Amino acid sequence: MKKYIRRATFWTVAIAALALLDASRAVADIVVDPNTPPCVATYSAHYTTIQAAVNAAASGATIQVCPGTYAEHVTITSPLTLKGVANTAGTAAAAVVMIPTGTFSGAFAQIDIQATGVTLVNIGVDGTNTLSSCDFGPTLTGILFGAGSSGTLKNVALRNHYISNGSGGYCGAGTPVSANSATSVTVTDSSVRNFDSQGLYLTATSTVTVKTTTVAPINPGANCVYANAATLAVSNNSMADCGVGVYVTSTVQGAVSGNTIHGGTSGETGVFCFPVCTGLTVSGNTIFDTGTGFSMKTSAEVGGVVFENNDVSGVSNGVYLFLQPGNTISNNTFTDAQVGVSGVSGNTISGNMYRTVTISTQ
Repeated sequence: MKKYIRRATFWTVAIAALALLDASRAVADIVVDPNTPPCVATYSAHYTTIQAAVNAAASGATIQVCPGTYAEHVTITSPLTLKGVANTAGTAAAAVVMIPTGTFSGAFAQIDIQATGVTLVNIGVDGTNTLSSCDFGPTLTGILFGAGSSGTLKNVALRNHYISNGSGGYCGAGTPVSANSATSVTVTDSSVRNFDSQGLYLTATSTVTVKTTTVAPINPGANCVYANAATLAVSNNSMADCGVGVYVTSTVQGAVSGNTIHGGTSGETGVFCFPVCTGLTVSGNTIFDTGTGFSMKTSAEVGGVVFENNDVSGVSNGVYLFLQPGNTISNNTFTDAQVGVSGVSGNTISGNMYRTVTISTQ
């Protein structure tokens, strides 16, 4: 009797384990490819559009997207992973989401994320469109994180999110990645280029993380990273020709570190804080050819920012503190600047090096 019970228990556990394995395999092997057969050899379900696969996927599924151009609007309402894959031969190729008809009206988002725990990996999002007027206020977003959503973008390429005004300029209405009161958003190892408004516009109730990502607008003066979150980490990114490299607000803990921020006009700012940045550390950044290296534009907040070990060159002001006390500016190198540190009263200024700086501090 005992032997029978042990055998029954064994087979019950074994069957349950196999069922779980089969379920996990079924979740993981969904594939998207306009072609038949699809680009991968093994799969449990094959769809020709991303949206069809998303609609059919169970929570937590991984959807493999084969190389190709997908002209569609995608809405994601459950946790899942969307992953671009190569074909069976292993040749380099990309899965790219395009605008369905090349044109649109009003507010348009190519990928609309309305769930927590969504991950996009090795996916391209191209905003190329045929609009040539700013009339009626069209806006274009590559990836939109809705209220309460969360997710991660890794090795994602976003390009051409701009709207031409018809006379050689831009409407300032294209944003590759936008988060509207998301819980948390992480962007790593990605490329964001040719946009005319904000590169990464991230508002989150918890955390914002941007790492090892390249950001460059088509419209000189467009902001590269806007981070509105209680906690943030913006590190080891490369940014060029931004109105503001990293715009920080409503942050009580976090770091902007190891970034390279290259300007192009005298009015640009490397890192800008408004109106709250208490607990922020800005360190180890290389900032050059901007109007100002670091700036705080509020007199109501009582400091709390540490700006240290940065290399700032070719600027009008290395640091502009706007008469705000309680900050620490230490061990930075300022080269070829009109003013090294402006607004020193009430702040701790120590260990900085000034090279060909007209006024070291004022």
